[in-house]
Amino acid sequence: MAEEADTIKAAPAKGYARLSPALRGLAADVVAAAAWLIGLLSLFMGSRLEGVWLRVPVTAALLMLVPAAWYAHRRLAQRASPILCGGLVVGLMGCSVLAMALHHASGWTSLAGLVSLLAALALRGSVDRAVIRGRDIRPAKRSPITTLFEQVESLAAALVLVLLVWHFGLEAFRIPSGSMAPTLLGDPISGDRVLVDKFTYSYRDPERWEPVVFRYPLRRTDPYVKRCIGLPGEQVLIARGDVYVRLPGNDKIELLRKTPRAREVLWLPIIENLSSNTAWVKNFKRDGDLEFTDGLIELRKRAAVTFPRGDTDDKPGNVMDHDASFGATETPKDRYGRHVVGDLRLRADVTLDDGGECLVTLVRDEDSYVLELRPALGACKLFHLADGASRELAIEQTSAIDFGTDTRDISYSLADGELRLEIDGHEQFSLDVGTPLLDQLRSRDAEGRINLAGNVALDIAKAEPAGGRQARIEIAGGAEKGAKLRIRSIDRDVYYVGRIQEWLQNQRELPFQVELGEEQYLVLGDNSPGSADCRYWTRITLFLEDDTEVVGSMDEPSQPELVGLLVKAGEQGDPFNAYFKLRGVAHFTPEERGEAKGSDGTVVIAALEQLKEASKTQGRAAIDFYTEGGGYTRVKLADIKHIQVERMPYVERKLFVGRPFAVFLSPRGMKLID
Repeated sequence: MAEEADTIKAAPAKGYARLSPALRGLAADVVAAAAWLIGLLSLFMGSRLEGVWLRVPVTAALLMLVPAAWYAHRRLAQRASPILCGGLVVGLMGCSVLAMALHHASGWTSLAGLVSLLAALALRGSVDRAVIRGRDIRPAKRSPITTLFEQVESLAAALVLVLLVWHFGLEAFRIPSGSMAPTLLGDPISGDRVLVDKFTYSYRDPERWEPVVFRYPLRRTDPYVKRCIGLPGEQVLIARGDVYVRLPGNDKIELLRKTPRAREVLWLPIIENLSSNTAWVKNFKRDGDLEFTDGLIELRKRAAVTFPRGDTDDKPGNVMDHDASFGATETPKDRYGRHVVGDLRLRADVTLDDGGECLVTLVRDEDSYVLELRPALGACKLFHLADGASRELAIEQTSAIDFGTDTRDISYSLADGELRLEIDGHEQFSLDVGTPLLDQLRSRDAEGRINLAGNVALDIAKAEPAGGRQARIEIAGGAEKGAKLRIRSIDRDVYYVGRIQEWLQNQRELPFQVELGEEQYLVLGDNSPGSADCRYWTRITLFLEDDTEVVGSMDEPSQPELVGLLVKAGEQGDPFNAYFKLRGVAHFTPEERGEAKGSDGTVVIAALEQLKEASKTQGRAAIDFYTEGGGYTRVKLADIKHIQVERMPYVERKLFVGRPFAVFLSPRGMKLID
């Protein structure tokens, strides 16, 4: 036995450990000092992405761990516990990797993470410790109970840590549907997974235009992700694709304008990098002397192109709310292409001929905004055409444009009542032009304060423009010479759909209105035609024979059995089944449904009778009814004596879970959410 003990020996040094201790110590000191200084600098540098709260605590952790690891390895050295030294190094390496993952938010934070990782490796190798080969020693025998206890203890500690992080800090959610497409792609199996910061709303309220995760008010075990639009105390009107609000204590009606980051996210591409001759012929109406070659459009004297091309050559088309996810969601195709979208953007590379002109016109309903580009300084102009009259706009800003004959990158857009031009990434003008509906609402509001959630505002919003809805982009050459341009993209803004009468063949759209109370928020999906959000949520209350009440959702898939029976309840071949009857009562007035005033009670009674008749036909005596709290109860259909339905157009503050800040394990790769 003594001879076996004599065989214990240290393993020979390899790699970095072969350097002299003094040299390794010097390297560790230099790299650790550099890591701490860069970390300190990054702490005071701004973030390129707003709301990335993780950057500051990770940087602060680096600033604490770097000197702690340095002191343990360089000052305590052999006196320090190997467990302490190893734990500090592992912690420093973990924070370093996390900091490096934040490179989209801050390059300085990513650099601090990289140098800190190098410091962790250098410090780890700066101390010589005796390394014993496992094959040279024989560990003492341990009982199975001791081994089992140690494993259970380790698992319990890991489980407690995971539960603490999951409950108070971060949680991952899968996006099951396409309601937030194309920002987030959803699918029950392969949908995007988002990492949610659960700290944020402990210290502040949800902000307008940011994505939020919350518990569905009518089945609170279900997490939903939408975009926060309306805030507590506001009156909200959604009409013609835009959102109008009256802020608390504000005497003026406003058209909501997206933040710069939300604005860029919600530009939905229709045409990108036009180069295909097929796409050119299919999408553009062409007039005059022009040529298209490999994506380059050459507009000669008085030549013109119009997007989109109409069904006939003599009538231009209109931009519609197309499927911006390009088929990546389960939204039925017949929900797209029904609404004219007047908020458009053209991005193109434009080269003016010597003495040439290029006229770009954005047409929205009865308004046209004509941008005239010419090479000479002070020759560019902007005009507003309406009702046969022309008015020049932004005279001072356009006269300062020196376009020249070199290729220039232009971005010309109209969105949320803002007309904007950028050239080579620099803003030339940004004008508040509003919308015709905003002008009408403010004009009527001046006569007497109107409620945006009331009947007066509803009647104004229902009226269509005299000439009908229009939306297109027209590009033309000058009277003598033209220009060459290459279209990089044509985009449309998200069109927020109002209330849709789904049972009608043409799916008529009506404005949506709500007046939010305290602690109530309006949330909408980016994929507006395919989003089950505040506009459509329906609460149903079943009153039973024993005088009990059960309350839950009347929306799929939260109430599958009840909704399935309601859809089958009705006259054969009649699309206006019991489900649509009840939804019609909750979301539309009798006049909007084409029925007599005060008919709601009669419609609900008829729907209940049809439900009971359908249950007999289907052989169903009872259903599982899912309640607001997330549980379910067994309800006998014969015991239902009355039904009450009402809309649920808001989310309460207490139901917010957190803010999604990163998408991970997605087919599109990991990314931060702006």
